[in-house]
Amino acid sequence: MASHSDFQILSEKTLHHAADPSLVTYCPSMDLLALVTTDQQVFIYRLNGQRVYGAIQKADKLGVESIRWKPNGQLLAIAWSDGSVRLVSAESSKIVLQFSAGDNVGGVTCMSWALNLIHRPNPSSSKGGKESWGSFLATDRDLSDEKAPLDLPQDLSLIDIEISLPKLSVLAAAGNSEDVFSSRSSLDALFRPFDPKDNTSVNVMVVGTKEGHIHLSIYDSFEIGAFVSPVVINGAPCHLIRHASHQEFSTHALLMQAPKSDESLYFVPMDLRFISASSEYLSLLASRSTALNNLLRYIHQVEILMISEWKSTQELPSRFLRNINETLAEREDNRDIVQALYHSVATGHTFPAVREWLVDELSERGHKRWDKAVTTGLENLRRLIHENMLPALERCSLILSRFLGIVKFQGSNSSMGFTSQQITLIMDIVACLHLVSSKILIQVVDELELFSSFSMWLRHEIDRLASDSSLPNEDAEKESSIDHSKVLLYLQTIMTSSPLATFLNDSPLHESVETWNHSKHGLPMFELLDKELQKQERGLQFLQPLPRVDLLCKFLEQQAHTIFSQIAEAEKRNVLFRKPQNVGVIEADGPVDMRMSVNDINLSQTHIAFVPKGSPSVVRIVCVMLSIENGVSSQHSISSSSIQLGTGQVRDVKFLDESRLFVLWEMDGTASLLSICYAATDTEYSLSFSPPSGQPDISRSFSNEEVLEQFSRYKLPSDSSFVPRKMEIREQSVGRNNEDWRRLFLLGKDKVHYKIFKFGTANPSKEDRDHDVSMS
Repeated sequence: MASHSDFQILSEKTLHHAADPSLVTYCPSMDLLALVTTDQQVFIYRLNGQRVYGAIQKADKLGVESIRWKPNGQLLAIAWSDGSVRLVSAESSKIVLQFSAGDNVGGVTCMSWALNLIHRPNPSSSKGGKESWGSFLATDRDLSDEKAPLDLPQDLSLIDIEISLPKLSVLAAAGNSEDVFSSRSSLDALFRPFDPKDNTSVNVMVVGTKEGHIHLSIYDSFEIGAFVSPVVINGAPCHLIRHASHQEFSTHALLMQAPKSDESLYFVPMDLRFISASSEYLSLLASRSTALNNLLRYIHQVEILMISEWKSTQELPSRFLRNINETLAEREDNRDIVQALYHSVATGHTFPAVREWLVDELSERGHKRWDKAVTTGLENLRRLIHENMLPALERCSLILSRFLGIVKFQGSNSSMGFTSQQITLIMDIVACLHLVSSKILIQVVDELELFSSFSMWLRHEIDRLASDSSLPNEDAEKESSIDHSKVLLYLQTIMTSSPLATFLNDSPLHESVETWNHSKHGLPMFELLDKELQKQERGLQFLQPLPRVDLLCKFLEQQAHTIFSQIAEAEKRNVLFRKPQNVGVIEADGPVDMRMSVNDINLSQTHIAFVPKGSPSVVRIVCVMLSIENGVSSQHSISSSSIQLGTGQVRDVKFLDESRLFVLWEMDGTASLLSICYAATDTEYSLSFSPPSGQPDISRSFSNEEVLEQFSRYKLPSDSSFVPRKMEIREQSVGRNNEDWRRLFLLGKDKVHYKIFKFGTANPSKEDRDHDVSMS
């Protein structure tokens, strides 16, 4: 008879809306539960039931189809029915990234997030042991020591330089998807410096669509690409329903399901050769490409805000000036407002029409609005360039310099996916943006100074003209504080034709073609831009679209995305799908789970548990053994075992660890949690696996009483009002050996009541019994 272990209840909650049983996931690093309700709302709850995040559906016809936590628990991925995937920060509850699993996607069938270790010889090692350059130099030893590290280039490439740069400043909320830049916590999470520890691992996200496509991405949002379904039955592609992997193997397991008319399951090994046989700079390239892509998003948002602030400085003054110019034209005065105001500053005489405009239309209130619009806009523009644009461009240059150094060191025959010429071209565009931003910054400072003098004179002129009688001494004192030369300069050079328009006005599409062709053909733009700006400063004709910020940002994005696509294409060629294997026919919408584990060196085993079609009380477990050599897999063997669990109904199956399978079994309205040891040898009952035959034979049948006696090791707290129908398990985390980090989530039959349990410790597990005891 199985010994019982009790659960300790940690949380229970009644939801306001029914939850979707297939859309529940537990955070691997924190006690956070994410779920989706039937009305398409996404919620994250703490153990105490407090909601820390909530999101509604993107559109009326779109719904959530999958949610998954990142292996470290920092991000939650939410896949929508249009194929878009949002990554939400657990810390800031903001959307930090968003990408699409493809074009014209009809829905997402599976999404999974896995961690793979990158195994390669440590180049920073020698005969005596392994040691990094940082730790070596910290000891102040002689370089002639035989333990000196040997691979200086790689160690230099992994030095964390970005942490020495100032943090990027937050941006004003724009009310769109880029609001991730509006909080310090989300900004820090998005631009996390490269950790050399990341060089030994890679996060892989797999997204399957209803069309059968499989989309791969690494390091949160670096997209490898989409692949067609590796299994096609009678002309119809199978779609992905489960994914499993093990951190020690670059081969992943895919479980594909045939269209509804068939329901057959197919096991497909997927070899990610870009992990096992990749360049030693894979982690650095992919993670910094992701950082560069985020920087481009940040720069684009800064550009939008810069142009918005610039327009805000022009709209109100332009309206005032347009009105008075129309009045002067109606009165057939052979002058415009600039000439009229210049005359007033130079002579002290004001024309009647201008006097009427200053006193009656503009007045003190209009002047305050004018002053606020221009001063605030220019101050914000100065801050955006100084605190946002220039620091972001410096970070871009740093990342690109890393790329350039790597590709030069690897040589022209490397499989990086890009060339040093391409990186040099992007760095040239970054330098152009840096030059233009510096020019804008200088001009903004000058305009602020000149406008301040103009605004002071304009206010004095309004007060003087509006007053019936004025004190000569007081007027003379105020006028003496005004720098009339700056007022005249402002009227001549800025008031109606600011030099900032050269950089911040919109670029007509037809004017940008010539400039883009110049860039596209690999010709450096910086020297050309510098010459054109010198012409502009001398009042000569120049290539007007070239200095436009929006055009340069567009060039930068296009060139960078070309590099991203080439890197991804180089990695995509190293993704191989092996021969599919039919493992059985599943019950319609029945429970299924899959787990990959290590069997031996270069030998993995994948267990697939499901309920066969037409047998609601049977659990079938298929074991597929793969031989993996240098990242290339081949099928070693396949076997299966089926057990009849009385007359009850199997509601759910989940693998707990590498030896036990949890089965949620219901009999006469009472649910029991069964623990089946599918890979153990020291238990009362061990499953016997045999090669598959044409018929899904039952290995052994149990009566209802025998089921409870043999497999009911874990006892659920008795509660007649709570009948669980769905479970979710958080496994024991690596590095938490002294604490049982496992959690069991149960969702009730009513879909609104759930409970979270902690595993009991009354009866030690096999791992605890086998734990080494220190002897002294």
